[in-house]
Amino acid sequence: MNRALRIIFSRYGIVVIILVLVLGVIALANRRQETPLDGTNGADGSDATSEAVTADDGFATDDCEDDGCFTDEELPQEAVDQAVAFAEAWLNPNGYGAQGWLDSIRPFLTEDTAALMEGVDPEAVPATEVAGEPAPDGPKVAVPLDTGTLTLTMVEVSGGDWLVSAIDWEQS
Repeated sequence: MNRALRIIFSRYGIVVIILVLVLGVIALANRRQETPLDGTNGADGSDATSEAVTADDGFATDDCEDDGCFTDEELPQEAVDQAVAFAEAWLNPNGYGAQGWLDSIRPFLTEDTAALMEGVDPEAVPATEVAGEPAPDGPKVAVPLDTGTLTLTMVEVSGGDWLVSAIDWEQS
């Protein structure tokens, strides 16, 4: 027993122990790379990729319901005007705090979108001014801002009003 401990704690024994630990860590890391990221652990035999996990970058959707969808035709000018008015309020020119800012943009939003905006800090808005003319494209309106493009999906609600149902930002 004493001889075995002497061998283990000698220079050569310590080198062997470190080598076994390093090889074990490498083997675990390689095994982790083979594990799918979708939580299935390959149980269903599907090829899981990280693309499936990162496909959605926010809450903007192309889902269009009811008669308020204008996928094949141009949006009316009222919808474009409403999108620009929202963009101007979204930029927070009055310097509102979080709740005041949400209250100022809520009239432009659908209920679901307004709920998603709760708790958003207006200081996180990445632009300061509208920098060009809006460009409608199907149900969406792209509003160029000084640091990127704000894309708003518009839906018509009862009474002919237009509301923003999805917000997407692309930095330029």
